Amino acid sequence: MKITSPASILTLLLLCLALTPAAAAQSSSGLYQFTVDDSYMKYLDFNARTQADGSATGELYLSDEAPVTFQDVDGVGDRTQTGTVKGFYVKAVLDDLVVDRNQAVMSGVVRDSSMLELVGLRVLLTVVDNGDNLKVPDYVTWGFYRTEKRAWTPSDAELKEDPGVGLRWLATDAERKDDEGYWMPREEAPAGAKTFTLASYEFFNASRASGDIAVNP
Repeated sequence: MKITSPASILTLLLLCLALTPAAAAQSSSGLYQFTVDDSYMKYLDFNARTQADGSATGELYLSDEAPVTFQDVDGVGDRTQTGTVKGFYVKAVLDDLVVDRNQAVMSGVVRDSSMLELVGLRVLLTVVDNGDNLKVPDYVTWGFYRTEKRAWTPSDAELKEDPGVGLRWLATDAERKDDEGYWMPREEAPAGAKTFTLASYEFFNASRASGDIAVNP
C-alpha cells in the first residue's frame, strides 16, 4: 500500500488552488451623452466594479443642461437655492453594484454638485448595454434619494386591533410575471443598488446619443 506524505498532499492542494481561475469581477463603465425631446445635452462618465467582499467601488460624473426650477412644494421654507438655474452636475463616489446580464444598477453618495441640495444624497444610476446595435441605443436613468425615517406603522384602519401589525409581506405587481417584488414594510436603509427591482426602472427615451456603455456580468 502506497502512503502519501502530508507534505505531498499540501503541495497538491496548493497546485490546484493556483490552477483555479479567480471569479471575474462584475463591472460597468461608460462615456455617454444624449438628448431627449427637450434637446438639452445629458452626459455621463462612470465606472464601477465589485470587490471580493461583495462591495463595490467607483466614481460617477453626471451633468444635465436642462434648466432646473427650485420650488418649495411643501411650503416649509427649507430650500437652500431659489429661482432657475441652467442645468447641474454631480460627482459621486459609488459603493454598490448589481449586474444582471446586460443591465447594471449602481449607487453611491453625491460628494460635489452645482446644486447644494444634492450633496450628501444617494444617487442611483441604472444602465442597459445594448452592444453594437446601431438602431437601439444604450439605456440610462438616474435618481436622487434621501433616507426618510418611517414614522408610521402599516395597519388596517377598519380593525381596532390589527393582528397583522408587525408582520412583513412581499409586494409584487400582479400584471408582471418578471416582477421579483420587495418586502414591506421597507427597511429604513439608504437607497442602494438592491433597493428596487431591475424591472421597475423607466429609462430616458434618447433622441440622439453617442458614446458607449459597457456591462460585464
